[in-house]
Amino acid sequence: MKRFSYICRLFFPLGLTLLMAQFSFGQRIGYIESQVIYENLPEYKEALAEIDNLTQNWRKEIDEKQQELNHLTQEFLAEKILLTEKMQEEKLSIIKQKELELREFQNKRFGYKGMLFIKEEQVILPIKEKVAQAVEKTCRMEKAKVDFVFDKSSDLILPYAIGAKDLTKKVLAQLGVEMIEN
Repeated sequence: MKRFSYICRLFFPLGLTLLMAQFSFGQRIGYIESQVIYENLPEYKEALAEIDNLTQNWRKEIDEKQQELNHLTQEFLAEKILLTEKMQEEKLSIIKQKELELREFQNKRFGYKGMLFIKEEQVILPIKEKVAQAVEKTCRMEKAKVDFVFDKSSDLILPYAIGAKDLTKKVLAQLGVEMIEN
C-alpha cells in the first residue's frame, strides 16, 4: 500500500504537468484595435451622429426648463416681500413642482435605462455584434486560426504583442470596409 501511495505521489504531479503542457502548446493569440474598426465603419459614425443630435436636443430642452425655473425663482425672490404667506406657499409649490419635473425629465433622458441608454442599445449594439461576428469569422479563417483575441483599444493591458497577430485590417476586410489611414 505504501508503494502504491509513493507511486501516486510521484506520477500524479508528472501526469498533471504533461496534461497542462498539452493544452498550452499551440495557443495562438491575436489582437484588434476596436477603436480603429469603429472609426472606419460609416454606420458607426452615423449612429454616433444620431445619438449626438438627440443629446444636443435634449440638453437644449433641459437648459430651457432650467432657465424657466431660474426665472420663476428670481421672480419669487423679488416679489416675496409683497406676497402673503399663502401666495408664497403657492409660488414655492410651483417652483418645487418645476424642479421635480426637470429632474424627472433629466432622468428619463439621461438616467439609467433612460432614452439615451435605450437608443444606444438600439443603434450601437447591433454594430458591436456585427464587429464581434466579423472578429469570430476572421479568427476561424484557415490562415488566421487564432485561439484568443485581445482588444488593444480597451482598458485591458496588452504589454507585449510582437508574437500576436494584428487582425484589425482582416476584420475590416471581413466587414467589407477599407481602412482609412490617418
